[in-house]
Amino acid sequence: MRIGGRPAGLFLREAKSFLPASRTASSVDFKGAECRFSTRPSSSSSILPSIFSQGLLCRYHKRFYATTPPETIQLSVSFQRGLPYIVIPLPSRPESCQFTLRPISDTVGTFCAQLRREDRGIDHASIYSPDGTRISSSTSIEHLLQFGAFRLRVNDKIFDVAVREGNVEEPTDRVRELNDLKAIVARLHGVLNVDEYKLERERKLQERLEKAEQELQPLLDTKQQIERECEQHSERVLVGFFGAMGLQTGIFARLTWWDFSWDIMEPVTYFATFSTVIASFGYYLYTKQPFEYTLARYRIFTRQFYKRAAKHSFDIDKYNRLVDEVDELRRLLSCIRDPLHLHLPVSYLSKFEK
Repeated sequence: MRIGGRPAGLFLREAKSFLPASRTASSVDFKGAECRFSTRPSSSSSILPSIFSQGLLCRYHKRFYATTPPETIQLSVSFQRGLPYIVIPLPSRPESCQFTLRPISDTVGTFCAQLRREDRGIDHASIYSPDGTRISSSTSIEHLLQFGAFRLRVNDKIFDVAVREGNVEEPTDRVRELNDLKAIVARLHGVLNVDEYKLERERKLQERLEKAEQELQPLLDTKQQIERECEQHSERVLVGFFGAMGLQTGIFARLTWWDFSWDIMEPVTYFATFSTVIASFGYYLYTKQPFEYTLARYRIFTRQFYKRAAKHSFDIDKYNRLVDEVDELRRLLSCIRDPLHLHLPVSYLSKFEK
């Protein structure tokens, strides 16, 4: 006969081995089988009839569960010079390794990757909250430390990590971003060393200004000489046009009142005036500027300046570059010396060195 899918003889032998003959028992529990007896007979030969006559309640469970919990080790996050660090035993070799956690720039994924790079024997590394919820890889170390405690899994080992109280400050809007942190450092540097810092920048700017002015001075002398020559040339051209117009007027007067009559010269003066209009329109088509005496004089001056600059080996590009540099240096010096700019940040003052 079979009881719970097992032979009755085997069942009785196992039950007999669990209970001594001198004691009675009301229940037996072995390998998932739970049996309750009303009485215990004294001899093994009468066990089987007694089981069925006295009554037996057996429940055989078909599911088996592991009851051994995973190994758990206690760790803690300490702080050294303002940075948190944790010491973790490596699974591949009998030694511990210290890992520094950067709260702002590091994440949970970065920390797990550091573990795998340090020990090639680590196949799995993840972090969980105290209630068993897995923490994502994108979570920053700063937020992880705010939990106060978390669980680190390395392969099959579980580490309960506790963060020491009083070492983690609550994040603020002024310290979360790196730019805000740089601004704080800049203001601190300015408060501690602002006078010496600005004097050093002013001295460097003054040296650069003197050097640029020395290079610019010969070009200025050459430019002034070329400008005088071009000014004289443009004056001669304008006076020549004025003389030509006066000569034209005198010739027309001579032909009208002495040599010929007005009836003959009237068509000539008309065509002369109309020719002047045509010449003005042609000037506009060529220069894209209206025919005005001021613009015409400036155009003559400019064309003559470029011709004489090539003759005197005057570098126009270098002159323009030095002029812009001198103007910029003078502007920066005025900013440093201005009382309204006494609290400029270091990031702004640093560009004066370039």
